[in-house]
Amino acid sequence: MIDEQPANTTMPSGLEFWTADEVAECLDYGKHLPDSYGEWTKLCSRLYDILSAANNPTPLGGDGSNGTVEEPSGRLDLNNDDKAAHWWQQLDPVEQCAIAAAFAAEMGG
Repeated sequence: MIDEQPANTTMPSGLEFWTADEVAECLDYGKHLPDSYGEWTKLCSRLYDILSAANNPTPLGGDGSNGTVEEPSGRLDLNNDDKAAHWWQQLDPVEQCAIAAAFAAEMGG
């Protein structure tokens, strides 16, 4: 666990393409949260709230019908507001630090 948190954490390069649900499901941020934060599910719920509030969410992969996209590049549009580039600053510094640490670990850093 991390005891001290910086005032603000810069979003790691590459994370800007991740959606809130991808972060919630794929990164092990819970082990980077301090005991004082409480349960990791608090951050998970917060990420899903961000996803639910998105006005322009990332389309799902599929065959191109019903709003889906066939090519992976169709999921990389930074204008989709469920991407970290849009919600990173909504997180508090403790949450930012935990996600940044988990992202670094996931990427081999």
